[in-house]
Amino acid sequence: MRCGRLYGFLLVLLTLAGQAAAETAPPSAHVQQPVKRRAPTTRDLERQIAALRREVQTIRAHETRTWMSRQREAQIKRIVQGVLKASARHAQQLQQQVTAGYDRGFFVRSPENNFRLNIRGYVQVGYIFGYSSVGNAQNINLLGQPAGPPAVGDASEFNMRRARLIFAGYAFSPRFIYVVSGDFAGSSKANGYLQMKTIYAGYRLSRGVLLRAGVLRVPFTYLSDYPVTGDDFGSYPLLSTPFNAERSLGLDVSGKFFSDHFTYDVQVNNGSKASNVGSAIDNRFGYYLRVQYSGGGRVARFKHEGAIHPRHHLAWMMGAGLGYETQNSSAGAFPSPQTSLSIAGLSTPDGAGFYPKFTANGSLYRATGDAHLKYEGLDASATIFFQQYNDRPPAGSSTDNFVAAFGRRSLFEMAYYGELGYFLVPGKWQIISRAGELLTESGDKQMFEYGLGLNWYIYGRDARLQTALIYIPNAAAISSSRTNVVLNAQNLISMVQLQLKY
Repeated sequence: MRCGRLYGFLLVLLTLAGQAAAETAPPSAHVQQPVKRRAPTTRDLERQIAALRREVQTIRAHETRTWMSRQREAQIKRIVQGVLKASARHAQQLQQQVTAGYDRGFFVRSPENNFRLNIRGYVQVGYIFGYSSVGNAQNINLLGQPAGPPAVGDASEFNMRRARLIFAGYAFSPRFIYVVSGDFAGSSKANGYLQMKTIYAGYRLSRGVLLRAGVLRVPFTYLSDYPVTGDDFGSYPLLSTPFNAERSLGLDVSGKFFSDHFTYDVQVNNGSKASNVGSAIDNRFGYYLRVQYSGGGRVARFKHEGAIHPRHHLAWMMGAGLGYETQNSSAGAFPSPQTSLSIAGLSTPDGAGFYPKFTANGSLYRATGDAHLKYEGLDASATIFFQQYNDRPPAGSSTDNFVAAFGRRSLFEMAYYGELGYFLVPGKWQIISRAGELLTESGDKQMFEYGLGLNWYIYGRDARLQTALIYIPNAAAISSSRTNVVLNAQNLISMVQLQLKY
């Protein structure tokens, strides 16, 4: 075994030796010999090593620059974040120092923003011209008997429909809210030249629950959701007067759901138009509910009829309201009779005319529904009202004026109207129209109302000029010096009104 290995090793040595001899042998004349390669010298090796070192240094320098770029980027981010935080703290400090200013109304607040007072107001001043003549009815006295023709002629005046001042805000926390408002228009020295309107305090449990107590608008009709400036006509439809609950003193729960697409309002109060804080107790209650649902936009979008900014998609809303009240106007009612609610616009059974408003004594059931839509510069709305009044004979009285006039102890009323508006010039010039009817159970008399108007939005709704022409063939719902409407007569009213809001 060992000999074999030795022979193999000797054979390898001989082979190597033969190759070396062949390489060192002189070339023959006829055979081309391969080019002899020169062995690298020490200098060549040093140059190669130097080149490799330069390449390594280049790679290292590139990696170093990349690492430094990342470090600088992170450092710059930290610096920017620090500057933004410092700027935010500085802005917050400046904001806390600003305790008064104007933001959709004047405001005053504490540096900690725990207390805030907003001061807003509305002024509506205008001119009204009214023409009245005998229509298809005569005046009716208390017992439904003809009492001679109504007043006939022209009437005109400059008037101030509203001069309202509103204080609103929160105390201790944005959850505790309050509103106090009053109106200087139509007031007198007897009430200090200021007629109190809405007064309440509230607490917001969440977005879906707001508790309020005080004098509030009764949540029934769509008109109750209008701001105090009124609608686009500058005056509410007169045929809605019998169904208007206005304000009352009570408790209220309201809220919003589904990103403000659904709202509700539930209220228990002293009954329609019972907003006098200092009035005598009249042992009656009113219960009201209103719900609203909108599509293509929030409910708040429909607080105003006209869409100043055109909507390029269809937005709509539907609403409904319910109400129930009991009244006791009997002279011997304990502790005192109710005197605030009057039923207006009822027709007499003989068709001779309309019965004047009288103090309610009994039960009142109410319902309403409305629908609204907006698209581009067009807005439209339709509203319907229902009302059932069940009379109760006054205690201790031998006669009942309601029964004497109508021959029954109950009466049903219904009214409906529609409005249509369009911006001829977006955000500036708007044309509007209105038509509606008020009728009673027997249908022997109806009240129609038609209107046409043109509005100029000088500075949005904050400054606008409103004009309107209203025609009522036979007024039944109201007789008011504010609108120069004569009861039971044909009326043609034209008005111009300038509204300023701050």
